[in-house]
Amino acid sequence: MPDEILVGLWDSGPYDYGALESSWVCLRSDGTGWSAWANAAGGASVSQLSWSCPEDGVLELRYRWTASGSGRPGTMPELVDIDEEGPDDTLVRTRFAVRRDTPPLVDSPVTSLHLDAAVEFAHRFAIVTRDLTDPAH
Repeated sequence: MPDEILVGLWDSGPYDYGALESSWVCLRSDGTGWSAWANAAGGASVSQLSWSCPEDGVLELRYRWTASGSGRPGTMPELVDIDEEGPDDTLVRTRFAVRRDTPPLVDSPVTSLHLDAAVEFAHRFAIVTRDLTDPAH
């Protein structure tokens, strides 16, 4: 069963100070979603997944499909060229916490998602939006 506090688009960007890559996780209320990664050199990947919370404080991501290649640097991944794509059976099971904290170089606290296991190379994400009906997200 999904935990509604996790629904939204999450971005590692505010925590990526000094890193040359960023990650995103989108968790929809229907238990579907996606994750993505991009680096400063233009590498990118996007994956479709389903998610649930099998117990309190535990997030389970079941990947179904992944594509990787090159994207537009500095933006949420939009694959321009696909090098590889296909089914993905990765399972990520991790403890999580949602809380308010202040990332490096940010002036005010944000709602953040902290994961024990990395998702797309990141352990911490800030909420971008909970309104997943916005076509920009």
